[in-house]
Amino acid sequence: MEQHESLFSRTLADLRRRRVLRVAAAYGVVAWLVIEVASVVFPALHVPDWALTVVVSLGLAGFPLVLLLAWVFDITPDGVVKTEPAGEGSAEVQRVARRGIDFVIIGVLVAIIGYLVFDQNLLQSAQVRQQSIAVLPFVDLSQEGDNEYFSDGISEELLNSLVSVDGLRVAARTSSFAFKNRNEDVRSIGQQLNVNTVLEGSVRRSGDQVRITAQLISVDDGFHLWSSTYDRRLDDIFSIQAEIAQSIVDALKLELIGDHQRMGSVSADVDIRAYDLYLLGRHHWHQRTEESLNRALELFQQAVAIDETFALAYTGLADTYLLLDGYGDLSSEDAASRAELPVARALALDDQLAEAYASLGLLRLNQSDLAGAELALRKAVDLNPNYSMAHMWLGLTLDWSQGPNAALAEFSRAMELDPLHPVIRQNMAKTLGATGHYEQAVAQAQVILDSDPGQDSAYYGLAELYARFGKLDQSAMTASRGVMANEGPLSYAALVMSLIKLGDVAQAQATLERAGQQLADSEKLLGARILVRYANDDLAAADNMLEIESIDPEMRDWSDIERTYWAAMTDLKAGRYQSGVARLQDLSARAREKGVPPEESMILASALAYGQLAIGDQAAASDTIRAGLAQAERAASTGWDIPQIDAMAAVLLHLDGREDEARARLSTAVAEGWRDCYIFALYPQTADWIAQPEMQSLLDPVRRDVAAMRAEVGTLPIAGSRLASSLPGSS
Repeated sequence: MEQHESLFSRTLADLRRRRVLRVAAAYGVVAWLVIEVASVVFPALHVPDWALTVVVSLGLAGFPLVLLLAWVFDITPDGVVKTEPAGEGSAEVQRVARRGIDFVIIGVLVAIIGYLVFDQNLLQSAQVRQQSIAVLPFVDLSQEGDNEYFSDGISEELLNSLVSVDGLRVAARTSSFAFKNRNEDVRSIGQQLNVNTVLEGSVRRSGDQVRITAQLISVDDGFHLWSSTYDRRLDDIFSIQAEIAQSIVDALKLELIGDHQRMGSVSADVDIRAYDLYLLGRHHWHQRTEESLNRALELFQQAVAIDETFALAYTGLADTYLLLDGYGDLSSEDAASRAELPVARALALDDQLAEAYASLGLLRLNQSDLAGAELALRKAVDLNPNYSMAHMWLGLTLDWSQGPNAALAEFSRAMELDPLHPVIRQNMAKTLGATGHYEQAVAQAQVILDSDPGQDSAYYGLAELYARFGKLDQSAMTASRGVMANEGPLSYAALVMSLIKLGDVAQAQATLERAGQQLADSEKLLGARILVRYANDDLAAADNMLEIESIDPEMRDWSDIERTYWAAMTDLKAGRYQSGVARLQDLSARAREKGVPPEESMILASALAYGQLAIGDQAAASDTIRAGLAQAERAASTGWDIPQIDAMAAVLLHLDGREDEARARLSTAVAEGWRDCYIFALYPQTADWIAQPEMQSLLDPVRRDVAAMRAEVGTLPIAGSRLASSLPGSS
């Protein structure tokens, strides 16, 4: 053992004498720096990917050579000379050292070969993944300039055809159409949409003749890969689409991603008049306003009247009915009943149509049939993996059934396919916020506003996100910017709620008055209006505002659920406990059907338990509390991580008489960012609790923090702005 250690020590000493270890360390540092710089600079200069592979390979290959040269030669004032042996025992030392260096060289060479093989596989798979395209909206060059819908429709149908190609990633319509009428460099478009090719073109239509020009451009260098012009009669339009799509496939050499190519297209048997109406209908449908959706509905109805076998037109009908639930005045039940028949008809005509299965999934989601929704949407994704809406709706379904962790993957996939779609980003931001990823959620929400500064729902979402994590000043100022930008009811609602949470009830009430009668009566402002009445102890006005008994008891819309909730809370606050409990019991069952978020479900549970305790039903209250606390545990296990859940769990623990646990749980919520102490004072189930001396000491720092934020916000610059023109009596 001593001899071995002595030999090892002499070998190590000789390596040091020859500076081999020092050279190895210096080479490793320099090689690492070169590789890191190359990995950053090469992509910016559009250097091919293989160049970085060469740099890494050369770095590995040079390592054993440098070790060998360091052993044999030495740098002296007289130049490079051969290193002299160390003396006695050096022959054995050199033999061991040479054998060690041999092993190092062999090991490095094996590593190089393994890296090259592995990297080649990665390169090939990267080439597969990188086959991607964005279809920009074709320009309408018709003499009258009134065929924009037709040129948009051609672009969309080409996009749909390419989507069906196995292995080709196609940017979704919303993202690619975001560049309509924008003179932006294709390289910038490619970077924003994460694609390496762009298809653009023009359409010139005259009577029954059409000329379509298309060109495929490489994002890397802006050069044309392929271009062609097609002159056809309109009754030949479907074959043109197929021809252009196949030409693109050939230009991209998609044999890299497999020989089994699935090319989808509209059947040539479709009546051209019905197809024309369908394109115009989708043009209006994508605008997502009540007026545009009603116009789209008329056009889809005309399309199916002309051609009863046109499956896509039936999906257009179903999609429009389902969107009118949220964007129009249809109730959920009415929208679902009207969508059932066109969905069934579309599937009967084409049982391999991804759009039809996606519409079926959205319909089932609307009906709270989560299992049916997931089944249909997974079928849609299988048929068309690039359909971003199917991924988004599947994410919503999973969020409802399994929680936000399950939804994140589908939202991520949807955003990868359609990175500029505001609804996808909103869902992504909301889900990131629900899982406690506050900064990432804010970044996603901010991107939406950067791309569309006038979007009402985006301001609401960002303001709600700030408020959820205790940034009440930023919440109020974000909502204020939304009011200034769009005068929308959601921005007003977010602003009023933020001001109430800041304890500035006077400014909240003034904001409602500035909104004017039309906006103030909006259902989206109902909760804000009720809370202002609560804060002013004006329960009679709250009762008159709700008029809950005038609502059809068969309705199950969100507006009815919200009205029932506030009517129940008004009952509890006014001491009408029996009425409040009855409403809350009915509402709890309906809320479960609608899949309300866990913190809202726990608010319901706390209110119900409070009412049950008030009427002396201790057993029922215990069951309600136990179910509410179980909801908190389930929420945590599925990814929920927001302070409101801990705060509402604290309320339930208080109602159960577990005061120490309740205060500890509320302390956790405060540490996580909970700052809703002023809202708590308005809830009947918490008002007495937070007045306790022990709670005062816990909440005093929170109140000081909120007061500082209230001072930071001050008086918001809404009065005297352009909003004044919308007040009653102005011109």
